[in-house]
Amino acid sequence: MCSNAQLTGLHPRSEVLIDLTRAYDRGRIGWAQVEAQLERETSQVVELQRKPGFDYVSDGSLAWQDPLRAVTRSLAGVEAGTRYSRWFDTNTFYQKPAITGEISVDGFREEDFLRKDSLPELLKWKVSIPGPYTFSELSENKHYRNKPDLLLDLARAEREIARRLFDAGVSLVQISEPCLVYQPYRESPSDGSELDLAFDGIRYVTEGRPDRFLVHTFFGDASPVIESLLALPVGAVGIDLYETELSGLHAQTSKDIVLGIVDSRESNVEDSHWIAETALRSKNHIKTPKVILAPNSDLKFLPRQIADRKVSTLAKAASLLEAS
Repeated sequence: MCSNAQLTGLHPRSEVLIDLTRAYDRGRIGWAQVEAQLERETSQVVELQRKPGFDYVSDGSLAWQDPLRAVTRSLAGVEAGTRYSRWFDTNTFYQKPAITGEISVDGFREEDFLRKDSLPELLKWKVSIPGPYTFSELSENKHYRNKPDLLLDLARAEREIARRLFDAGVSLVQISEPCLVYQPYRESPSDGSELDLAFDGIRYVTEGRPDRFLVHTFFGDASPVIESLLALPVGAVGIDLYETELSGLHAQTSKDIVLGIVDSRESNVEDSHWIAETALRSKNHIKTPKVILAPNSDLKFLPRQIADRKVSTLAKAASLLEAS
């Protein structure tokens, strides 16, 4: 069993699926061919996690065009927009949402978030969504006159989306908040009062069901905000070990810690023994009841075969960690 391993976002599509999607976009094939390949590959991603015994299983979100799209489609007052922006400092792009009116949930569809109808039953499903702060930072605001009102309405909407996901059988929702730790798109960094608003938004989403949520940060150093992260009403907190120095962390918590220990932007596949040893050393800096091994962010930035190998290595490392 690998109860201490999880995926943290979108998995890459194979070249076959990419080619089929392009052919569909150009009108050369029907959607049925794309759908059939999506089902096959989703089953493969699920099996990568189910076979070694991951506690929570992601479907890989292979149908998502970018990490914001499913939430964008579920909201009134938000349009997909026509602009594409770079996803942080990666070589991928996302369709920048345009906020054009008061935000609320409208158009939510379970299948936009999780494709589980043809998959094994009795699995504990995990879905990752952008947190309210990150969604607001990566959108174009054409409606709200102040940040607090925007964040509050986004938090209300995401709380409702999470409730509907739980009702649909999802066990764990990851709130992805890279903008708490990394803002390369801003001329000046956010100040303390703005970050306070960001944490208030997360609290609004998660309060009442803290054990059903984790908040994950990546692409930046979590050290400056680690105490605020650990104070959130969530069951686990995630950090990117490729941006956060373990030596700079000194904390004690009752929450689980998700270690982003597999690099989603590096094609070299990590050694499972190194992963397990690093995870053990992390306990010298953060006292926690449980360490969970994970990629530092979405594996979608890698070729599919390499991403799959990284998941298998993660599973081996988790087994070594459990046996230590």
